[in-house]
Amino acid sequence: MIRLLFLIHRYLGIALGVVVSLWCLSGFVMMYEQYPELDDTERLAGLEPLDLTGCCRLPDDFGNIDVDGFRLEMMAGTPVLRLMDGRRQHVIDLRDGDYLSRFDSAAAGSIAAGAAPEYGLQGAPRLVEVLERDQWTVYASYHPHRPLYRFAMDDPSGTELYVSSTTGEVVQMTTFRQRFLNWMGAVVHWLYPTVLRQHTGVWRQVVIWLTIASLFLTVVGAYIGLRQFKTRRNGRRSPYRGWGLWHHYAGLVFGLFTLTWLISGLFSMSPFGALEGRGFGVEHQRLKGGAVNFEHARTFVSAIPVDAVPSSTVRLDMSMVGARLYAVALDKDGERMRLDAGTLSPAALSEGFFARAASVMRPDVAVTETGWLTEDDAYYFSHHDERRFPVFRIQYGDGERFYLDSVTGELSYAVDRERQWLRWIFHALHRGDFAALVRSRPIWDLMMWSLMLGVTVCVLTGTWMGFQRVARAARRTPGPARDRSLAPRAGVRPQQTG
Repeated sequence: MIRLLFLIHRYLGIALGVVVSLWCLSGFVMMYEQYPELDDTERLAGLEPLDLTGCCRLPDDFGNIDVDGFRLEMMAGTPVLRLMDGRRQHVIDLRDGDYLSRFDSAAAGSIAAGAAPEYGLQGAPRLVEVLERDQWTVYASYHPHRPLYRFAMDDPSGTELYVSSTTGEVVQMTTFRQRFLNWMGAVVHWLYPTVLRQHTGVWRQVVIWLTIASLFLTVVGAYIGLRQFKTRRNGRRSPYRGWGLWHHYAGLVFGLFTLTWLISGLFSMSPFGALEGRGFGVEHQRLKGGAVNFEHARTFVSAIPVDAVPSSTVRLDMSMVGARLYAVALDKDGERMRLDAGTLSPAALSEGFFARAASVMRPDVAVTETGWLTEDDAYYFSHHDERRFPVFRIQYGDGERFYLDSVTGELSYAVDRERQWLRWIFHALHRGDFAALVRSRPIWDLMMWSLMLGVTVCVLTGTWMGFQRVARAARRTPGPARDRSLAPRAGVRPQQTG
């Protein structure tokens, strides 16, 4: 059995060593460069100031559909209304009332040209290609926008813009630095090449089973390392030399961290449904207190007090909370102001709304704690993802926590028991997000570099020894010209065949 374990560890290490080594090395890059994704704050930075002069007209034949909300913003110098219906959008030109369902390359070029100076980019966008997906648009969130127009900017940063053919939005932006570093970081770490990642189900299974196999390899290696660590007649504790000695001792010291990173990485994929958590759609709808529809948009747009729109506004978001429609004016820096939907005058939510929210969202569950949160807690914190503060925190008797946005009153974040487990198993063990002190720089950098270097030495030495064994085996394998068993003996005439 022991001999079998040695063989399993040796040959499984040869098979998986490269993958685990790449996971380790790419982790260093991901500490400082995240996968490119155009978030809402960056989208706001690319919008022109909202100009409703000569506005607004709407189509007469648009059905009274229910939507999640709607917003007004500029697109290539024209104000548009965007009705948000899940991942879909209905876009209406507010100058002439036309419904915009598709955008051709010329329209996309105008949109990119309008966004470029807002992002501080010089020159005219150049259309590179029309594509369904590429390495930076593989997420399912891009599906409603396909095909995409990719534009290149002639600027030193090598910026590229992606414009949706269905909504006319700039949905992605990358620079040469991001693309270069992510080929060494996230693409490798997440096994994200487009040819694999576009098939989400296949990709998930590949990552899950590679991780499980790597876990088995690590467990076997830990057992062997502990078994081999004992005092011998020559006074040595390890029977190995050279690379083997480095591998043995690095495994003894950092084997546990290798296990925790593999386990936490596995649970980030929610294998077999583990730690997926539940949705919070019911609580979200209860907090809204009603549905937004096209008639709400028509009423608002037809009576909008144009002069009351704050001058710095680049977007007006309209939604419902507490059964009342409200507006939020956003500027290019992401600063927000809640407004009355009728007069567009400032209208902050009252304390009474937040006090009632707990019973509105979950009327049958006891509340154990409520109050304002102005800094990180155990489940709502900024590190890889930026969180807005303050938020109103509600904790229920079953342990679930809800966080309400202080400006909009909407449910911005929530955790159930499974997500709480995931927070400690993944965010703490995999990313080092244990507490605010540990997350502070450079403490976090020093901790992660120390642990990752040790794990990387363990993995790389094992992988290198595997390559050496394969190379030695290849050199020992005789070729036809060197195999004496196949060569004719002296004085013996070879038989004719065929």
